[in-house]
Amino acid sequence: MTTDERHEELKRKVHERIRRVKRLLRPLPRRATVHRYPFLKWFAQTARKRSYLWSFRRQNIVPAIYVGCILSLMPIYGVQIPCAFALALLIRGNLMIMVATQFITNPVTFVPLYTAACFIGLEILFLLGVDIPGGSVWEFSGTIASHLKEMVSGLLGPNHPRATMSSLIQSTGMSGHALIALALKATIIGGAMLGTLIGFAISLTYQLMANYYERSGRAIQLQFEEFARQAKLKIHLPGKGSDKDTSPPDDSQS
Repeated sequence: MTTDERHEELKRKVHERIRRVKRLLRPLPRRATVHRYPFLKWFAQTARKRSYLWSFRRQNIVPAIYVGCILSLMPIYGVQIPCAFALALLIRGNLMIMVATQFITNPVTFVPLYTAACFIGLEILFLLGVDIPGGSVWEFSGTIASHLKEMVSGLLGPNHPRATMSSLIQSTGMSGHALIALALKATIIGGAMLGTLIGFAISLTYQLMANYYERSGRAIQLQFEEFARQAKLKIHLPGKGSDKDTSPPDDSQS
């Protein structure tokens, strides 16, 4: 492979990396397209004026990953984007990352993830001495699961969901408001724990990839500089890039 071919190959790699990043960012709000997104369009001017919302420095990325993952597991499904924008302003985090992490909970994943968060939260509350109906988290979770199954099947069968809810209240010995408050409290606590773990995994992956691309980018830059140096040397070599005679004058003719 000639020098020119190697130079073209390096340029192709750089352009491919740029295209790959653009494909990843296409569905996310960017400074030029933030006005197209629901809710965010109302604050487009505010968002464009704050450079840290679009910065890919680690001090803006890593906090956005952790806070975004925790927020995605809070029981506020449906209003996560406005909350993500407010928190991005508060922590000076990257808005694109904050919005991207909200897709962790989606119509496919939010039921298992919220269930897992609630279970983890109940375990933490139980360890802290909070009284859990049934005496254990497993028994209480089994009771809730069986009644929820009956409630869902009741939507398609003869049983009315209210009757199933009344049965759940009687079996747990708690009022409906107390059950909802316990579930919300457990989901918030468990979501914070689970979100932190997910955020740690994503942050670690991001930093490993960032280090790899930083090293490879530095290597490409050094090769470009080497090509530039070689091209500069060619221009100044005798007979290269100039028709002038660069040989020293003959003193014998003077």
